[in-house]
Amino acid sequence: MGARFSYAARNLQGARVEGIRSAENEAALAADLARESLFLIRAFVARATAVERFSAPSMKRKELAAFFVHLGSYIEAGVPLLAALTDYQEPGQPEFNAALLDMRRRVEGGSSLSEAFEAYPSLFQPMLISMIRAGESSGHLDESIREVVKLVEWEEQFAGQVKQAATYPLIVLTIVALVVVLVSIFALPPVLRMLVEFQVPLPLVTRIFILLGQGMVAWGWILIVVPPLVLWLFRMALNRRRDFRLWWHTRLLHIPLLGTLLVKLGLSRFATFFAAQYRAGLPILQILRECASVTGNDRLGWCVRKIREGIESGERLGVMAAQVGYFPPLVVRMFSIGEEAGNLETTLAKVSTYFDAEVQAGLKRFFQMLEPLLLISLAGIVVFVAVSILLPIYSLIGGINASAK
Repeated sequence: MGARFSYAARNLQGARVEGIRSAENEAALAADLARESLFLIRAFVARATAVERFSAPSMKRKELAAFFVHLGSYIEAGVPLLAALTDYQEPGQPEFNAALLDMRRRVEGGSSLSEAFEAYPSLFQPMLISMIRAGESSGHLDESIREVVKLVEWEEQFAGQVKQAATYPLIVLTIVALVVVLVSIFALPPVLRMLVEFQVPLPLVTRIFILLGQGMVAWGWILIVVPPLVLWLFRMALNRRRDFRLWWHTRLLHIPLLGTLLVKLGLSRFATFFAAQYRAGLPILQILRECASVTGNDRLGWCVRKIREGIESGERLGVMAAQVGYFPPLVVRMFSIGEEAGNLETTLAKVSTYFDAEVQAGLKRFFQMLEPLLLISLAGIVVFVAVSILLPIYSLIGGINASAK
C-alpha cells in the first residue's frame, strides 16, 4: 500500500491545485497527476490528523460485504465500474456515500479501483486493497471481488463465533465479579473484625484476596487508563515500524493453535490468488510480486518475496517453498510435481482446496480448545473466591469453639 501525499500542482491554465492522494512514491504521484493534466509542484507525506481519524467513514463487515457483492455482480454482468459505483447507496451512511462519490471521481480521473480504495484506509484494509490490485493485474477483477466477499464474510463469521464462545464465560465472570465486590464490601469486613477480636490468624488465601481488593481500590484506575494507552501505542508501532510489525507477525505464527490457523489462512489466500493469476497467464514473478501482501501477515509476505528472489536467481518454486519454511511438506511436494509435470495451474487449484479445508478444520479445533480453557479459568477464579471467603468463616467458628472450651 502506498503512502498518502499532500501535494500542490498546476493545471494547463496555470491554476494551483492542492489535495491529498495515495501513491507508491513521489514519482508515481507525478505520473498519476500528469494523466489528469496536472503538473506536480511539491509533495510530502501526509499524516492523518486526529479530527480526520475521528471523522473517517467506517462500515460494518456485513455492509462492506454487501457493497462488494453489488460491485462484483455489476462487473460479472459486464456493467462498467463507474456505473456500479454510481448506483450503490448505503441508507443512513452519508459519510460512506460521500466517500463513494469521491472514489467514483478518482476512477473517472484515471485512477484504478485499488488506488481509489487506498484513499480510505478506514474502510478498506490493506489486504483487501492488495487482493483488488491483484485482480486488476490479472484481468480477473470479478474473481478477486468474490474472494474479497468470502474473506469479509469469513471474518464476520469468525467474529461471531468468538462472541458466541466468549458470551457465557463473560456473563459468569461478570456475576462472579459482582459477588466478589458485594462480599468484599458487606460480608467480609464483619467477619474480619471478629477474627481480629478472637485473635484468629487469617488464612493465606484470604490475605491474598484482601491484598488484591486493596490494590484494586488504590490502583484500579491503572486498569482503566493503562490498557487503552498501551493498545494505542502498540497499534501506532505496528503501523509505523515495519521491523516491529515483522517481529510481531512472526511471534503470532508461533502461538499454539492460533499460529497454525494464521499460517493456513495466509497460505490459503496466497494459493487462491496465485492460481487465479497463473490461470490468467501472468508470469510467475509478477504473480509473486502482487501476492506478497495478500497473506495478511508480514512474515508470510517476507517468505513470498524470498520465493520470488529465489526464482529470479534460477531456483524452482518447490525448492524455495521448502527453504522459507511454513509451507507443509505435502504442499512443497505438490509444487515440485506440478512444475515437473507442467500442470502447475491444476496443482495450485488443489493446494488452494487443501488449505481451505485445513482452515475450516483448524478453526473448528481452535474453538473446541478455547471454550474449555475459558471455563477452566473461570472455575479457578470461582474456587479462589469461595475458598478466600469460606476459610475465614471456618476459622472464626473454630476460634469461637476454642474460646468456649
